Amino acid sequence: MRKAERAELDLKRLTRVGRLIRHVKADLAERLAETRKLFRRPVLAVDLHTHSIYSDGRATVEDNYERVKLSGLDFFFATDHDSIGQKRVVRKWKDASWGQEPGAGPQHMGLLCNPRHFRPKLDSLAADYERARKSAPFAWIPHPAGWYPNTWYSDDMIQSLWTLPDSFAVEVINGANKVFRAYDRFDQKAIQVWDKLLCDGRRVTALGASDSHGPDDIGTTWTGVLGAKPEPDSIIRRLNQGRCFASESSLMDFSCCGKPMGSVMTCQNGSPLDFRFRVADSAGIASVRLVSQGKVVREFPGKGNKVVEGSLTRRMGAGQTYYRLESSATDDLRAFSTPIYLIRKSL
Repeated sequence: MRKAERAELDLKRLTRVGRLIRHVKADLAERLAETRKLFRRPVLAVDLHTHSIYSDGRATVEDNYERVKLSGLDFFFATDHDSIGQKRVVRKWKDASWGQEPGAGPQHMGLLCNPRHFRPKLDSLAADYERARKSAPFAWIPHPAGWYPNTWYSDDMIQSLWTLPDSFAVEVINGANKVFRAYDRFDQKAIQVWDKLLCDGRRVTALGASDSHGPDDIGTTWTGVLGAKPEPDSIIRRLNQGRCFASESSLMDFSCCGKPMGSVMTCQNGSPLDFRFRVADSAGIASVRLVSQGKVVREFPGKGNKVVEGSLTRRMGAGQTYYRLESSATDDLRAFSTPIYLIRKSL
């Protein structure tokens, strides 16, 4: 086969793959739209973490925005490395904003709507994170255990998370370099780290983000923000309150004694804890799980139903620090709520 013929064949193959990916993203958008009708509660699907040609991304900000729309998401932030030049581009859309993802030694950090370019001093993760929180209305830790396909963080890098303040946010699902779904062994490790932090009494908000370096990654995972308006200030306010969940497809709500996810509850040992939840996915729910201290304390079978609602009363136990909700759709796409945090009341 001649070189020109091979090039033509490769182009046809790439075109077919591109069409397939666009069909998949359109299907995800349709699925999300149908799920919204079933969920019947105000929620935004937001991608907090994307890259463009302003740093090491392969696409323009405009390309990413087009894919956000195709995937059915409500809002996205352009968060390039070492640049906020993309700020000039996103200003032309009402449903987009900017941020930044600088390296900070043992971990990366994400910032949203920072007015100035943020430069970590790299003296310590804790000091840089505190500076980031003063520089931006919202900051978080992306991919706390590493990212696909082969960048694993060392134990020391992961342990640096324990130097951070008692309350912060992490990506429990990261979609970098993943086109059709996000949750993998890196996210499994991130969930394990998250649970350890929660068991140690840290308050850690759950986020999902594509971390896209090409538009095909967008739509694989996102953060569901409950009760927010499609504008940066409203979204960031809800993120800071922990009124959010990480998802690949499903929508969820979770409360305890009428208090929403992200709430801190002070309880005596033996106090009743009345949990309620609602999970929706137009593709069907396989199971919903209530998790505390890193263990599943109750599993609710979804049986393929598109909406699963439930309630459960438990008693506050010694040493308990949190409860969180997680779900699996019939095709195993995952969702994870921000926890409800428990503090033992002194007698």
